[in-house]
Amino acid sequence: MKFEFIDSWKGEFIPVDSWKKLFALTAIVLVTFALTFMIVPFAQWRLHFFQLGIFMAAFVFGPWAGALTGVLASSYNGLFVIANPWIIGGNAILGLFSGIFLKKFGPMKAVLAAFAIQLPYLYVTDVYLAHMPVNVVYGVIATLAVTTISSGFIASKVSPFLANRL
Repeated sequence: MKFEFIDSWKGEFIPVDSWKKLFALTAIVLVTFALTFMIVPFAQWRLHFFQLGIFMAAFVFGPWAGALTGVLASSYNGLFVIANPWIIGGNAILGLFSGIFLKKFGPMKAVLAAFAIQLPYLYVTDVYLAHMPVNVVYGVIATLAVTTISSGFIASKVSPFLANRL
C-alpha cells in the first residue's frame, strides 16, 4: 500500500458509477455530517472541521459531489441547531468551487479560491439576512479561515489515497 503526497492534482474525478463508489461518497457525507457536531474549543474560538469532508468529496468525486456534501452535511445544523439556513448555501459554494478550481490550481489554491468566493456570500447572508453583528461575523470569518485551510490541507493529502483505492 503506497501513500503519496501530491503538490498538484493530476488525477481525474471518479464517477459514481458503482455501489462501491456510491458507498464511499455516502460514507464521506455521513462522516462530514457527524463532524458538524464535533467542536474543538481553542481559546475563545469554537473550531469545527467538517469542511474536510466537503473537500474530500470535491477532490475525489468532483465539484457537484463537493456541493452536495456541503448541502447535506450542513442542512440539519443550519436549519435546526443554529437556525441559520444560509450556511447551507455557503457550504455548497465551498464544495462546488473547490472542485471546479482543483485541476487548474491544485488543492490548496482551490481551497483558498473557493473560500474567497464564499466570503462575500457569508458576509451578506450573516449580516443582512441572519442579522448577526459585524464583529461576530468577522470572528466567524477568522475561525473559518483557520478551519478551512487546515481541512483543505488534510483533504489534499488524504484524497489521492482514497481515490487510488476506488
